[in-house]
Amino acid sequence: MSLMDLKILVADDDPGARELICAILNAEGWPSPTTVEDGEVALEQIGDGHWDILVTDLDMPRMRGDDLVVQALEIDPDLSIVVTTGDGTVGNAVDLIKKGATDFIPKPYDVDDFLASMERAKTRAFGIHEVKGMRQTVEALLVALESKDRYLNGHSARVRDMAVKLGEIAGLDRGQVRSLSHAALLHDIGKIGVHEDVLNKNGPLTDEEYDLIKKHPGISADIIAPIPFLQASLAGVLHHHEKWDGSGYPDGLAGEQIPLMARIIAVVDAFDAMTSDRSYRGAMTVDEAVERIRGGSGSHFDPRIANLFDQHKDEILESEGVTQ
Repeated sequence: MSLMDLKILVADDDPGARELICAILNAEGWPSPTTVEDGEVALEQIGDGHWDILVTDLDMPRMRGDDLVVQALEIDPDLSIVVTTGDGTVGNAVDLIKKGATDFIPKPYDVDDFLASMERAKTRAFGIHEVKGMRQTVEALLVALESKDRYLNGHSARVRDMAVKLGEIAGLDRGQVRSLSHAALLHDIGKIGVHEDVLNKNGPLTDEEYDLIKKHPGISADIIAPIPFLQASLAGVLHHHEKWDGSGYPDGLAGEQIPLMARIIAVVDAFDAMTSDRSYRGAMTVDEAVERIRGGSGSHFDPRIANLFDQHKDEILESEGVTQ
């Protein structure tokens, strides 16, 4: 992706401000932006197609810029947003950044300051474009894995969705939940390195075959390790088969030595495995699986996380469309 590939949308009710932004960007070799006169029109544009950067005024008729920030990010969470305003208080800036704006510039602004803000938005947009390419690669690996192991069909997505809900209930912040989401989705990706005869075997595994299965967390971690945006997810992927009492793998970690996101994944991964058909057994009922989670609390599972899952199971399972 190059600078000229960027799609930039400018929303400002002042024609002079729109012309100034266009002139600055054109003079510095940026692509010509699309301009609109208010937030509602901008939101329509965002809903109709992909944009990389939104530059918006704060005080506009029909829809204020702060409302536009929130609603635009609901449509496209990857959108980079620069807010310009004549009411340049610290409080406003902090509030907008919390709502998801990339940057905030008080009017009247210096041209160099505006360009510096646009450079930050550009860097973020380029990073997101790179991440999307990596996501496509990872998704292709997941498709290949699920075609290789017929019992994993949909498992990774279900584990992700339940882990995200349980993580939110456990008090993780937005960034931690995002890392947990990636880790949960990719926790089994290393099984692509295990022969499908072992993955789909009818009947119990031999010790040698089980040793092969136990290698998948390390293989998963090796696969995602080179991907920058997945670094915060690495520990959750590597350690999701550790047990609270230290009897798990690959490192025999115990208690709070085990990363929190791995403890969360362990509970929902086990629940989904138990309530799904496997080569060696049929699916358990939800009640049977929940009882197994309770029974493993304090030995297999973090007791706090297991208890949260038990207490909020209706909410967690509703998000997955699981009927009890």
